[in-house]
Amino acid sequence: MYPIPLSALHGDNVISRSNRTPWFDRPSLLEYLEALDVDSDAAAKPFRFPVQLVLRPHDAFRGYAGQIVSGTVRPGDSVTVQPSGATARIARVVTWDGDLASAHAPMSVMLTLDTEVDVSRGDVLTHGAAHVGRRFEAEVVWMDERSLDPARVYLLKHGTRTVTAEVNRGLMLNQIGQLTVTAARPLVFDRYRDNRGTGSFILIDPSTHFTSGAGMIVEPAREDVVPATRPSAAQRLAQLARAAASDGDAAEAVGRALEEMLT
Repeated sequence: MYPIPLSALHGDNVISRSNRTPWFDRPSLLEYLEALDVDSDAAAKPFRFPVQLVLRPHDAFRGYAGQIVSGTVRPGDSVTVQPSGATARIARVVTWDGDLASAHAPMSVMLTLDTEVDVSRGDVLTHGAAHVGRRFEAEVVWMDERSLDPARVYLLKHGTRTVTAEVNRGLMLNQIGQLTVTAARPLVFDRYRDNRGTGSFILIDPSTHFTSGAGMIVEPAREDVVPATRPSAAQRLAQLARAAASDGDAAEAVGRALEEMLT
């Protein structure tokens, strides 16, 4: 890394080099960031392959397409299908240009297995220990003007899997905080410090489909801790109606809540 003279007012050396600093002959900030290798040792980490697409053009072929998030894979390697726990061996590493003797992160390939096991989009082929669970502690950056609300259910996108999830505390716009995330279905994850690909996620507002937050997984949380019971849908609607100042406000509040629940 080297110092880059910048001017936010005039955009000097932000996107391209500025003629206002002729003595600076190195890449601009954007050029530097685009060339930066943020995870140079990804290929040396445990194998993680989120399945993006299952292809079966005919009965004799079944392949699993996706991008290798970390690690290296070769025909004959033993892998575990998470979260089911089924095991198999890699039969082929397939690409448009033909089969490969090996592939590594961040290559996009298609893998075939030596035995028929149940694999779907969102599953992860792994080699090496991986956390499988519904709850984890995470650092979350909140980017939505509408505050993060523990009483709401959000969509959580982690790799190629999207599930509903709840959080235990709120955040406001541009706030960063650590909170507990509870997903509706098990996820296959690592700590962010160990693996950025499987240690990151985003939170999506289900009513607007706006990417509201970005998170980094700190550590798994205890699965035997039961989150506080949330009020039922009927109770929430009743509370909104009672809190409204008029019948018109009550109808409007209940209508918005129903729209959120159904989207």
